[in-house]
Amino acid sequence: MKKRTKVVLITVSSVVAVGLLTVTSITTYNKMTHKASSVTKKGYQSYRVTSSPALSMSGKIVANKTQTLNSPSGKIQQINVNDGQTVKNGEILLTVTNTDIQEAIEAQNDVISKATRGASATASALKSAQQQYQQASDEEGKAALKDTVAQAQQATTDANADLQDAQNKLVELQNKLNVSLTAPFDGIVSVDNNTKDGIPSLTMNTTEKVLRATVSEYDYDKIHSGDSVTVSGIDGTPTQTTAIDKIEQIPAEQGKGTTYYPFSANVNGDFLYGQSVKVKVPQNDLKIPSSAVYKGSIYKVIDGKASRINADVTKSGTSYFIKSGVVKGEKIVLNPDSHLKNGEAIND
Repeated sequence: MKKRTKVVLITVSSVVAVGLLTVTSITTYNKMTHKASSVTKKGYQSYRVTSSPALSMSGKIVANKTQTLNSPSGKIQQINVNDGQTVKNGEILLTVTNTDIQEAIEAQNDVISKATRGASATASALKSAQQQYQQASDEEGKAALKDTVAQAQQATTDANADLQDAQNKLVELQNKLNVSLTAPFDGIVSVDNNTKDGIPSLTMNTTEKVLRATVSEYDYDKIHSGDSVTVSGIDGTPTQTTAIDKIEQIPAEQGKGTTYYPFSANVNGDFLYGQSVKVKVPQNDLKIPSSAVYKGSIYKVIDGKASRINADVTKSGTSYFIKSGVVKGEKIVLNPDSHLKNGEAIND
């Protein structure tokens, strides 16, 4: 009987020991868990709100207006400009002789010669008829010669009219013989002498220069006419801050892949025609990491403490754009969570 009692006591002692060990383990786990939870509440980081990075792209400097001039056909008589020369509106650039008109003038000279001979012949006939009329001694003879004189006078008038018409036609042709090409506006002329007909090809460029660049379909709504834009050479010089003048609605090219839309801005004379440039368009929208928004709320850092606000934000990829509630330069909590409380101190 004593032996059985000893076995029971040993069993009970073992159970009690296991229970104590279990309680100790649970207590230790709870303490460690509580300690870890306390640690997660620490280490909140602040973030100063700034504008989105500027849009960066490339572009070219070109003339504000470029026009290829239509040179008249014919034989070059004189060219008055050199490649790259600055000219004024209306200035004569070159003069061409129209070979077709030259041939017409030669033919018209033959017409005039014939008309001159005809006028001379009718004038002689009129003079002879008048002399005969004056020498007639009887009335009957004079009456007959009177009609002859009248006919001769009419023939002379007609011949002189034909001669005058021929001479007028010659003047018209002579005025068309030499055709001058003039500058349509103030600018710089480019001269290309490598043409098939031997007449130089002329192109006019305005002295005013502009930036020509393109913006992708994804960034189209991020730029507007009047927005500030910084233009600089590839090496950083020259540099100018100007304003976007125009944004095209028709894309530069229709095809596969990303679509790009041209835009332009006026630049000064420091840039070169055809120069490649870097373009930056500053952005005014406020963009914050998605970690700064917790359940639709943002925590401002005011006087070193968290202050919960309901800001108007829009999600875009892994970021949020702020519409209202926060302004540029303010600080917010970068990593709020369920443990963060209003008024909690933030290490900023």
